[in-house]
Amino acid sequence: MSARTAVRYLMTRAFIEIRATTHIVKRELQSEDLERARARIDRIRMIADICHNLPGDFRPGSEREREQRAMESLKWHLRELEPDDRSALWVQTELDDFGYDYRPLLPQHVRDRLTQQ
Repeated sequence: MSARTAVRYLMTRAFIEIRATTHIVKRELQSEDLERARARIDRIRMIADICHNLPGDFRPGSEREREQRAMESLKWHLRELEPDDRSALWVQTELDDFGYDYRPLLPQHVRDRLTQQ
């Protein structure tokens, strides 16, 4: 599976999650559950921040160039996969669910750490 396919999947999942979550936030705001609404808005912002540059991976260029841009995006988003990096963990979870093997994109020390878990 190509990195471009994985990036398309991330964008699709992001659009769906953001859209669904906005409906929940609207209900929470109406019921004055502001703390939960704020937490969901923060999650929406995080997902939007993850995906805002991904469409650029598909700008004109050769197939190889687009694939390379997609791989670089995935590398950047996965970075160190620290337990407190919510953005990287969202990307990891989505890619795991999709069945995309991102491990070759990770630095060796991160691959080693994941193997030990």
